[in-house]
Amino acid sequence: MKPEKILQIIPAPANTYAMFEGDGKTGSAYPVACLALVQRSDGARDVEPMISDGSCIEFAETSEDYIGVTLDER
Repeated sequence: MKPEKILQIIPAPANTYAMFEGDGKTGSAYPVACLALVQRSDGARDVEPMISDGSCIEFAETSEDYIGVTLDER
């Protein structure tokens, strides 16, 4: 469900990555730029990761192959 309104944005921890499915057994991970507190059209609130493609920042969930978020604890 697409967010209706961004209520607040905070920087993401440096080790936070958005995971995406790939072809075959390989996938990809991109650093999460920030976390957005969003309000949905039904009034529910969620925290959504946002990623950058170098020219803009967008919600990770807008990609069809988005899986979720992981923390790299190295």
